[in-house]
Amino acid sequence: MDELEKYIRENRERFDHAEPAEGHFERFAVKRDLAEASDSPFRWRYILQVAAITLLLVLSALWVYERVTGPSHDHDMITLSDISPEYREAEIYYTAMISRKYEEIKSFDFYDNTREQEILLSELSEMDAVYRSLQKELSAEKGNQMIISAMIRHYQLKLEIMSRIIDHLYEIKHGDHPKAENNESISI
Repeated sequence: MDELEKYIRENRERFDHAEPAEGHFERFAVKRDLAEASDSPFRWRYILQVAAITLLLVLSALWVYERVTGPSHDHDMITLSDISPEYREAEIYYTAMISRKYEEIKSFDFYDNTREQEILLSELSEMDAVYRSLQKELSAEKGNQMIISAMIRHYQLKLEIMSRIIDHLYEIKHGDHPKAENNESISI
């Protein structure tokens, strides 16, 4: 036992004779309640929980926004127009031609079978994912001639595919195709 405790035990009657002042227990209870109310671990824990939930909500919203709106860094990607004026002319030509082909396919009469038209147009749009990956590569390796050639070749192939689709649709429309004679659905 240490000295203080020994002294208190030996002189207990000297300490036990005085009673606390009137209202001591009420004042003590009020001070204890105030101390518990401002107990910092509880408040900090609550604040940290709210901050964590808010952070998760913001990150989730950003993730969903990026998925819905598509790639958010398109403005950072290099296009053929950024390389040289000659490539700018080529890019303008190919994008104009592809746009015309899209419009021609969209305006084609699919005989009340719009589902096939939607599938066709969505597959053509999926080809653009290849072009976007080439743009990313070009952004990483600026001026790489192989990537530039691949981008131009992509435009050429897309135009060629679209032209063949249009030719095939005209064959079906004018009866040169066996399915048109049987009134079966167009399957491309």
